Amino acid sequence: MNNDREAVLTPHTGVDGQDEAFAARGRLLLEQTIRCPVPDDDVPRRRMFHAIARLGLGTETDTALKHIAETNDDPGNAAMFFRHANIDAMLRFGHLYDGTLSGKVKESMTAADHYSLQGGTENHRIMNAVAGFLTGQVWPDWERAADVRSRCAEYLGRYFTRITHYGQGEFDSTTYSVFYINTLATLYDFSLDPQLRRKAGMTIDWLLANTAGDWLNGIFTGAHSRDYHPTETITNAAAGTTGAWLYFGGREPDFPSGECHYAVINALSAYRAPAGIVRLAQDRDAPFEHRETHDVIGTGETTNDNHRTNDVAGADVRIKGYGYVSRAGVYKYNYVAKGFTLGSMADGKQGDVVMTGQTRRWSLDWDSAQPSSVLFFNHPFPDFGRAEERYVEKWIGSSPYEQVVQAKGALVSLVNIPSGETYQYGPRDPFPSDRDPYIDGFISGTAILQLAEDASGWLFAHGGSVLIAVRPLRPYRWLEDGSGHRRLRSEGLKNGVVVEAADPAGFAEREDAGLDEQAAIRAVLERFRGQVLLRTRLDDSAIAEAAPTVAYTSLSGDVLRITYDGERTVNGEPVRFERWPLIGNPFLHSAVGSGLMELKDGAHTTIWDFKEWTVTKR
Repeated sequence: MNNDREAVLTPHTGVDGQDEAFAARGRLLLEQTIRCPVPDDDVPRRRMFHAIARLGLGTETDTALKHIAETNDDPGNAAMFFRHANIDAMLRFGHLYDGTLSGKVKESMTAADHYSLQGGTENHRIMNAVAGFLTGQVWPDWERAADVRSRCAEYLGRYFTRITHYGQGEFDSTTYSVFYINTLATLYDFSLDPQLRRKAGMTIDWLLANTAGDWLNGIFTGAHSRDYHPTETITNAAAGTTGAWLYFGGREPDFPSGECHYAVINALSAYRAPAGIVRLAQDRDAPFEHRETHDVIGTGETTNDNHRTNDVAGADVRIKGYGYVSRAGVYKYNYVAKGFTLGSMADGKQGDVVMTGQTRRWSLDWDSAQPSSVLFFNHPFPDFGRAEERYVEKWIGSSPYEQVVQAKGALVSLVNIPSGETYQYGPRDPFPSDRDPYIDGFISGTAILQLAEDASGWLFAHGGSVLIAVRPLRPYRWLEDGSGHRRLRSEGLKNGVVVEAADPAGFAEREDAGLDEQAAIRAVLERFRGQVLLRTRLDDSAIAEAAPTVAYTSLSGDVLRITYDGERTVNGEPVRFERWPLIGNPFLHSAVGSGLMELKDGAHTTIWDFKEWTVTKR
């Protein structure tokens, strides 16, 4: 085993003018991680990653090695999380291990073939694949080494090709996205196969490019496949958010309150994000539209867990749903402005949704020093389909009975809750469709500076960096939820909400400079209110139909129309999700199935070819 390998690695790409900032964030992350509490119910995983952080800092080495030994003796149910950290620590710091600890690690990693690549979640499989491949590499004398290494390498090759051509199943999770970039960082640092190492680095490039359009100064915005902390923008160091922060910067995570430790491997890795991708995540001088496709696959390929899925008609390539979140694929849209992002996803028709209990279908996130700078509505739906879950209280999940359409800063959400039905998705239990016959809106009590209700049914809010207009389609009432925030509840099986977001600068006047802060906020909010009432039009006359329909003319003049389980149009043109790019915005483009990604950064263009696995610049 070559324990000095990390000393001779060179950065994957290098970020002009950003290396010092990355190094500073990385050191801060390591220092904060070892100070974070270790919950009683998560000791093995935390201790392993805290040990890596200690060894990376060169501090409390004896404690780190002791914790690694103890965790190898009793890894608990940490399973693949432990094994990935265990092989990374061995390869990164094994020169500090004595013979007893080295033997203990070998026994843990080779006592059985732990490296299942079937079932489980996508993040579990990638952890097993990387840990299994490197275990077979480190201990070639293990009787299963050749088989495990070959099987894991084959899985990794398929995974790299699938996501760079067709998107992820478990996409843009505020928690789980870190496990794709930290496992591949380990593979990038320690694979002795140069082609696999190159693929690992280029796939991290792709993953970060995909995240860059969702990033807002420390907030992971928009729609997410899995989001455990939908109301906590900066008060929880969610694992995936922390990993993105390490590369892109922004407001610091609240390290002690979350799971920052999973990103320590990235802080120590030789991988560096390409400069253009970092700039894409940071540059918000002008608003732009950002699109993504996820959860699809070629028609001849195997779906997730062999789920039945739908062919995507009208696409430029032959694709079908992959079936991780939706049988019909997932199509994301962000309107990215200087101080806010309004983001959403379309995930098919009723019955297409496979996983919903942790999904965030849409949200408005804005840049604020105050916590919980987010607004969204949901029809509460549990994760596991059990009535005893505190799913309403936690705000987690998005209903399978909601569909949305968005154009720039305007969004229409339409909810059509069937009566007397049950819904079963994935491995979850059936759940009554109408147990909660209402929608709830999260209204921040910390990040909204002023809120005004209008007799028309509209609500108007100033968030500092965003102006917000909200119009529930049914009457509403206020509930206090004991958290300092407010819950806006609107009852009805057929319901919905319109949201309009705008830049406050567009409604400011010179005379506002002479007003005190609250008066200036009020003046801007009043101008915004006046324009929304004057220029927008809402037609919800067909909300009670069997297939409810809503039309809305936005501040920008766009006409949004949505029929539940029917057509979604903008300005009379159908929204052609089947023609959505894999990733697309004014700076970066990749077509579904093409295996090519092109980034324009000033006068330079970089092209990633995920078929030949090359990167060229011109």
